Amino acid sequence: MVRAGWYKLFLSRLVTRHWAVVIGCWLAVAVLLQVVAPRWSDIAADGDLAFLPGSVPSAIGQAALEDAFPGSQARSQMIMVFANRSEPLANADVALALDITRRLHWIAAEAAWLTLQEHWADPAVSDAVSIESLGAELSAPNAPPAADLQVVALRDSVLIDIVRDNLTEAIEIEESLSRFWGKTKPDIPFKRLPNAYLLRGELLTRTGTEPELAQQDLDTASLMREQGTPVLDATLPNWASSARDVWSWRNAVVGHKLGANEKHARLVTIQLRTDFTATRNIEIIAGLEELVEALRDEYQGLLSPEFQVEVTGSAAIGADMLRASASGVRKTEIVTIVLVLIILSCVYRAPFLVAIPITSIALSLVVATGVIAILARDPTDSHSWGLGVFTTTRIFIVVLLFGAGTDFCLFFLARNRELMQGRAIATRRQLQRIVAKSWLSVHDALVASALTTIVGLALMWFSRFEKFQFSGPIIAISLAITLAVCLTFTPALLSGLGKVAFWPLLNASRQNGLAHAQRSNDAELQAVGAVSSHENCEVENSFSASARWPRNYWGWLADRVVTHPFVALILGFSLLAVPAVYGFAHLGHVTYDLAEELSESAASRRGAKLVSTFFPTQDGSPITILLTRPLPFGSEEEFRRACEELSISLYTQGVDSVRSLTDPLGDYPPGKRMGLFDKDAWRRRLLLGHRITKERYVSAVNALDLRVARFDIVLNDNPFSIDASATLKNLRHQLASESARVESPWHNASVTTSGTTVGITDLREITQADQRRIQILVTLGVWLVLLILLRQFVLSSYLIFTVLLSYFATLGVTFWVFSTTYGADYSGLDWKVPLFLFVILVAVGQDYNVYLVTRIIEERRTAGLIDGVRRALYLTGGIITSCGFVMAGTFIAMTSPAVFHWLAPFLPIGWVDSQAPVLRGITELGFALAFGVLLDTLLVRSILVPSFVVLWHARVKKAKPHQV
Repeated sequence: MVRAGWYKLFLSRLVTRHWAVVIGCWLAVAVLLQVVAPRWSDIAADGDLAFLPGSVPSAIGQAALEDAFPGSQARSQMIMVFANRSEPLANADVALALDITRRLHWIAAEAAWLTLQEHWADPAVSDAVSIESLGAELSAPNAPPAADLQVVALRDSVLIDIVRDNLTEAIEIEESLSRFWGKTKPDIPFKRLPNAYLLRGELLTRTGTEPELAQQDLDTASLMREQGTPVLDATLPNWASSARDVWSWRNAVVGHKLGANEKHARLVTIQLRTDFTATRNIEIIAGLEELVEALRDEYQGLLSPEFQVEVTGSAAIGADMLRASASGVRKTEIVTIVLVLIILSCVYRAPFLVAIPITSIALSLVVATGVIAILARDPTDSHSWGLGVFTTTRIFIVVLLFGAGTDFCLFFLARNRELMQGRAIATRRQLQRIVAKSWLSVHDALVASALTTIVGLALMWFSRFEKFQFSGPIIAISLAITLAVCLTFTPALLSGLGKVAFWPLLNASRQNGLAHAQRSNDAELQAVGAVSSHENCEVENSFSASARWPRNYWGWLADRVVTHPFVALILGFSLLAVPAVYGFAHLGHVTYDLAEELSESAASRRGAKLVSTFFPTQDGSPITILLTRPLPFGSEEEFRRACEELSISLYTQGVDSVRSLTDPLGDYPPGKRMGLFDKDAWRRRLLLGHRITKERYVSAVNALDLRVARFDIVLNDNPFSIDASATLKNLRHQLASESARVESPWHNASVTTSGTTVGITDLREITQADQRRIQILVTLGVWLVLLILLRQFVLSSYLIFTVLLSYFATLGVTFWVFSTTYGADYSGLDWKVPLFLFVILVAVGQDYNVYLVTRIIEERRTAGLIDGVRRALYLTGGIITSCGFVMAGTFIAMTSPAVFHWLAPFLPIGWVDSQAPVLRGITELGFALAFGVLLDTLLVRSILVPSFVVLWHARVKKAKPHQV
């Protein structure tokens, strides 16, 4: 007899005899956490590049850019594309585009005006509205430092230009639209925007420029009001403060880049103050979509049939990713609950036995998310204390808690049913004793199986990429809480419900078990400290002779595996070999294209595809290079000459254009000279003094004057591609050589790089290094846990080997399925899939092996190893398979957004939004995890593990018969 430890005896009696106290304590904790814990949406962050270590080149480059050009840079952008693929844009199409542009110009101007008013309200800098006024300001008493005032002066000068330019564009567009409406729909009054005239008049008056135009604008606005002219609603949307500037194809300076000469398409770019993964972007893109729909109604009957309006750009992609994450979480939660309910109903066919696991898991989810929310850091401050929580983390918590929690409950309840067979339960105390005995018999297996998963996930803490670093421990904490709930709340709830929990199964089994009622051994039940495998029930009698084994599938399978272990082993490995080799060969075939993570139904991807049709250059994602000399140049002319020479040398393979102080739009590559009569010469000369040049290429920081130069490199390749990273590497090498060359004007200059390509290159290097490190650590960690639990070196090593083989086979099948589905456009698995699949599959996959092996060890004590293997596989086959299907069901729920999207055409209208964005990476990972768990459940655990145990036992018996 193996005696249970005092802690297990105490806890088993506590949760069964004082069940009401246990339930009450857990409910009190859940309610308290609901009250004090912040909402998940308030602590969850998103994105990828923002969570790289601060020491990577992209982070260093971004910090240097912020220092050199403080507060003057747009952080992201949205691009509105108006296009017709089949024919040139009609007048009405252009009019709608102009109408949207007019309103966007007004929003940008008003937002910049409000910012200016805030600056001017500060008496310390109220007069520093221009560079020219700086001298008087410096002489004022209590004046701020000169460097600060210079920054303020340049910043406000740019803001003034933004307000004026946007208002001028809005007014000019309004005049064009007025003529269009007068000819097209003269019976419908055209709505004007008098506030644009009023605001421009106030700006010109405040700055003391063009007094005649200022008075004319003020008079025009007053006249419109007096005459009762129909006006647009000038109320700013909530997201207006995020808009920094608006550029359109009408802009004299940059219009040729935005479709001024393109008959089929026009572009409008909205420069934003928000990062591309900011949640505010969801509100912005929703506002733009509402504006487009409202104007489509106004222009109904005038627009071309194939006229398209789409929104894309980095901020739009980020917004769609956030929307897809939020939608995916909701759908995954609903589908997971429904699938678990269906599976439990099929397994138990008893309402209360279904309710017990569901209630336990729901409690675990509430407590776990509450604890994580309290431990979470401020999402706006990456340096604050706490755990980093991400939107997609909740998906993993939900599916793993429902999967693992249901498995824990199933295993525990199955042992209860096993011990109850053939016994008459007359009192609650008898049932409590059975619950306590069941708790004792499964405790070690549950803890062991959970421990492999918890340790494997916790080891992700050693990643450098924060999404990996925090997600693993967060899920591990959640699983630890789930284990605690299942070992306390679940048996307490079962003890509290009593025989009602087994209704109507208990009534049916009682009719078949009356003949055994008098033989129930209460004395044995009272000795809850003893764990024995011999139960006086029909299940035990069924194993009295080997001839009676193959009574069902698991009996048949157990008999075949034990009788022909070598054949079973070879057959199992043969099934895994081909997909495993294929998976190993495609281990590095992953994509880091953040846009590709979205389904093609996402609006931002449709827009990006439309833009690339007419504007193939990746204009919006340049590599930004910053060179900072130790000492300033002797003159501005010398500085400009050095910038121009370096700009020419940066035109290397893979570079489309180089933008710099001397060529802000990159219109003049080597070989294209600007002559006096060149048709674009006026644009370049105008641009050299334009605000775009001032804010992007002239640093306002006094200490960096004539020391820092900025170059924006536009690439020929997709900025997410490996080819773009290769071009970046070549540029870095060239700049390092230039800085090392003694005769170079940039000798000893520090070089930093930033931008999408730089960030993606850093992400690729960091995550691939993390993947190698975590794969080694998780493998060793789980192996050590198995070694400690099983005390079998060879068996523990074999279990790790089988799960690794299963991982590569799963990876191979997953790659084949999705490459076949997407065809030639498929560029590889999402970069997050291999690591998350490895950690979860290696850790979770050992659960079922541990369940089986611990039962083999238990049965071996009384039946010997061969019959112990046969008996363990027979008794646990059904329940572990049920656990596997539950876990696979929760993982497959991660694919539900993609499944609903695919089913949308066949479902009633309105049930599913067919245009809703879907995260491809989550779909791939959900499929891979579900397939991998089923592979472990049906092949590895059922065939490879028991056949190896039998063969190894035979080998040891032959070599060392005295030790068997």
